[in-house]
Amino acid sequence: MKSIVGTVQDDPFDTWIELEIKKALPTNFEIYHSGALTTPDIIIRDKTDGTTVGLEIKKLIQKQNGSDSRGLTIDYNSCLPCGSTMIKVGIETIIIPCFYLFALLDTTSKNIVILILLDGDFLNYDFELHKESKYSNYTEYNHGPYGEGSIRHRKMYTYPNPLNSKISKFHMRQIIVAKKADFEKIKDIKNITEQIVRTDKYGNSFFYYLKDETRNAVSSLDTLTNLEGVFDLCKERQPKERVAAIPVLPPLKPSNNV
Repeated sequence: MKSIVGTVQDDPFDTWIELEIKKALPTNFEIYHSGALTTPDIIIRDKTDGTTVGLEIKKLIQKQNGSDSRGLTIDYNSCLPCGSTMIKVGIETIIIPCFYLFALLDTTSKNIVILILLDGDFLNYDFELHKESKYSNYTEYNHGPYGEGSIRHRKMYTYPNPLNSKISKFHMRQIIVAKKADFEKIKDIKNITEQIVRTDKYGNSFFYYLKDETRNAVSSLDTLTNLEGVFDLCKERQPKERVAAIPVLPPLKPSNNV
């Protein structure tokens, strides 16, 4: 693979993923790239029945010590993650499921060392919160003493980073994490190795299966390893007071002139 580093606006890695999906899917599927700074990055539609799914791509470059370059959280820019998102078909707005593809590239940016395909609801299931984030940015004009400035009010969301090297159950693997009910619906239990329980702050529990594509075995769902609290370290973060960055100069030395 050629080096797959690029800018936010035009990332070769996103383009490469798009081409790989096109090669893998049958001809009855069509792929659309949303364009710069638009969520989700890729939209996949079945031309036969109109079934449509979004895919947001997140990549990081591995540090020299082998860890990821972000840690606990990763930026989701001004649109927080969600398992549902909105797109337009013509003039009609529709809601579609959204998945997230996380990739950790090695230091040369030529190899993928971690690949995680994740149901967006695993990160956030509150669609109303997601929708609110899409419309909360605005620009204020007539700013400053001459009324010539403006302020861009743009929120930045940081949510859990599945590529965090401290999450041992995800680290250095190629996995799919999706709802237990979805796997049962399609009757696909091969290579499912773990069950993950996500419990929200209201006490609701949601069950996901982890499918490990590097293994080749028929799973026994009665003996799955149970995982909980995969992102618990994110909850331990504390607010930090913002301090203005002000240049500091050393005091003037006393002059020898009389």
